[in-house]
Amino acid sequence: MPRQQEDILITIVVASVFFILIGSFLLLIVFVFLRRQRKNKEEKEEMRNRFEQTLLKTQLEIQEQAFAYISQEIHDNIGQILSLVRLNLNTFDSIVTEERINQTDELLGKAIKDLRDLSHNLQNNRIHSIGIIESIRQLLISLEKTGRFKTTFRTSDNFHILDVNTDIILYRMIQEIVNNIIKHAAANSIDVEINNNSNMISVRISDNGIGFDTSLLQQDRPGIGLQNIVNRAKMINTTVDVKSVPGSGTTITLFIKPKSALV
Repeated sequence: MPRQQEDILITIVVASVFFILIGSFLLLIVFVFLRRQRKNKEEKEEMRNRFEQTLLKTQLEIQEQAFAYISQEIHDNIGQILSLVRLNLNTFDSIVTEERINQTDELLGKAIKDLRDLSHNLQNNRIHSIGIIESIRQLLISLEKTGRFKTTFRTSDNFHILDVNTDIILYRMIQEIVNNIIKHAAANSIDVEINNNSNMISVRISDNGIGFDTSLLQQDRPGIGLQNIVNRAKMINTTVDVKSVPGSGTTITLFIKPKSALV
């Protein structure tokens, strides 16, 4: 075979092998891309399902707490007042004094006021209607009414409302943090502060309680009570920062990245 033809044949073989390798490489890239795309789609679908489940659970928990609050208020306050009114009415004799009438009227007035306050509080627990800021404010007001806590609440003037689903989960996280303070911190002061800029919203909840060793968080010790908060945080693109020193209180900060700031 002439030398020239041999060179041409070698060139054709090398080129063929080269194109086959290129084709195989391109097919591999396409395969990996499609596989990764399918995996991302499945992960997004799973995350969406978890988000919806968490949202439903949160709504049910808030509803259950509202029902428990109604039951307690009716039993402890309104029910007792109406019992006193009934007792007064049953002890009326043929001579009804003005003092007894005034006392009964005052009791009825207090029952009406308590019912009005209860209705107002229920309305304020509806985050969809009044927003998260007013919901947090009402939560802290309820704490102060117990006489056990002094609270402060600060928020930046440029705070913008998040989407409704994020608001309700964020409120539930704050509520759970406050519940942990009530149960475990032995605190008498709770401070909530919200700061906002174009890229990040931070919600800081601090107390002056007994604090704890944060290394226990790595050991997943029972009673710390933060796992539910962390799980909810993942659903709304939020990170949780916990700072605490035994004897010096605890500060938990939630960093929320709004959807508009996501890349």
